[in-house]
Amino acid sequence: MTFRFWHRWLLVVSVASTLLGLVIAIFPDSILFAPHTAGIEEVFFDGAMPESANELRTFLFALLGGTIAGYFLMQTLIVWGPFYRREPWAWHAVLWALLIWFVTDSTLSTIHGALFNVWMVNLWTLFLVGLPLVMTRREFTRSSVHGPDEADVGAQNAS
Repeated sequence: MTFRFWHRWLLVVSVASTLLGLVIAIFPDSILFAPHTAGIEEVFFDGAMPESANELRTFLFALLGGTIAGYFLMQTLIVWGPFYRREPWAWHAVLWALLIWFVTDSTLSTIHGALFNVWMVNLWTLFLVGLPLVMTRREFTRSSVHGPDEADVGAQNAS
């Protein structure tokens, strides 16, 4: 698989995650989030969430969704330009943001007994963002940093 493939993978994941963040913020009661809400109900409310708690969940989803959308918009811009140009800082920025989020979120989810969050959200995100980082790592080492080749530049300009 080529750098172009993994770059596009990461770009699509970043754009899709930006849009998903907006959906989380605007439509927190969507059927898409029913399994996650069921996990919240089971772990924190013995299977029956009071209405006031659901209002709080809706509010927190708005904040979380906005944060997800904002973060992934920034990642989209990094992946579109500096990552594509193989600027090492861009690879590191995406990697370290992913790892700090994953470790913090997964640790606290586990401490609070919310393993459903780790399985439903965190591991998927780690895979979808982490895999292209692993697969493109050699493109960002000092000895191989060379910027996009002519075929890549033409392909990006055409899209």
